[in-house]
Amino acid sequence: MLEEIYRETLEQCRPERLIQVPANAPENVVALGKCAAGLFRGVPSVRDALVIVPAGYPRADEVECLEGGHPELTAASFAAGRRLLEFVDAHEDILFLISGGGSACVEWPLEGFTQEELIAANHKLIASGLTIREINTVRKELSAIKGGKLAQRVRGKTLTMVYSDVSTGRLADVASGPTLKSDTTRNEATKILEAIGENDLAKKLHAPHQSHPSHQSHQSHLIADNTTLVATAAAIAKSKGLTPRTIAGQLEDDVEQAAAQLSVAAAQLRPGEILIAGGEPTVAVRGEGRGGRCFELAARFALRELRDVTALFGSSDGVDGNSGAAAALLPPNPSVDHARIVTELNHSNSLKAIEMLGRAIMIPPTGNNLRDLFLLARA
Repeated sequence: MLEEIYRETLEQCRPERLIQVPANAPENVVALGKCAAGLFRGVPSVRDALVIVPAGYPRADEVECLEGGHPELTAASFAAGRRLLEFVDAHEDILFLISGGGSACVEWPLEGFTQEELIAANHKLIASGLTIREINTVRKELSAIKGGKLAQRVRGKTLTMVYSDVSTGRLADVASGPTLKSDTTRNEATKILEAIGENDLAKKLHAPHQSHPSHQSHQSHLIADNTTLVATAAAIAKSKGLTPRTIAGQLEDDVEQAAAQLSVAAAQLRPGEILIAGGEPTVAVRGEGRGGRCFELAARFALRELRDVTALFGSSDGVDGNSGAAAALLPPNPSVDHARIVTELNHSNSLKAIEMLGRAIMIPPTGNNLRDLFLLARA
């Protein structure tokens, strides 16, 4: 039942089904991120378009479509970034469709920084266990695209529509906000760089020649976010005769704290009830194993040995970290070998842990990206 609800939720939240473009929107279109192809296909009228997606995600080959890296920056990320700047400079009015994954799949360094510096900093940031907001705080300061700088190049009218994979209300964090004014500062970025050992880059960030252009006013609209994902799952569960219980807000704490919160809430469930939550807990990379946030959370939840609860921890984009899978499904009472599970987690090998506890759900990349979905029901 949980896997059925999960799959139906992803289908109903496809970006092309949720986007509603205003009648007066610009017809030159830039679509960025994991959901770029789906969002683009939801636009009713297009004059010219550029679509950029991370490698391996759904493409829009009916128009110019480029691939960049994810989660690491690659040479393709910078090639896509250079082409993006050319496209924006060549058009007047532009509709921007922004989704998660855009930070790594498209990039160009701000004057004074190099591609190699951005690659190294990005690698450290995504392995650090920092929140996506903290990571993007640095990215915005090093980029010629992020932090609203892309929109500054537009000569005419712009409209930004966001399919969000970040905290509620923080649209400027999606893809590091290429068209929206940043609400973070250079001083914040400097402190984060120092905390991850990038002291030379932190000093360079304060070089006199670095400056921010003034920000113009641009319209922006939210298409969907994690709240949409959770609400959709709740409606589907209710249609199947279950009583949904939701956790208000998104789970964004350390993965161990998120596992504890879910365990406490799930312990209160009665037969016929389903707990539905969403978010994106933070996970520090500790080794070279295979897994992702959902698999790590599932394993840590299993370690608490809550009886008679079935649980699913799934990504909305169909790809959980480097696991090669989309979701982890735990049976009601898995056999838990604490020592072996902890050993695997200490090497960031949560996929192996889940294979010992339950099973991995494999699906193709969905074209969605609304953070993660957690479903727990009393058996």
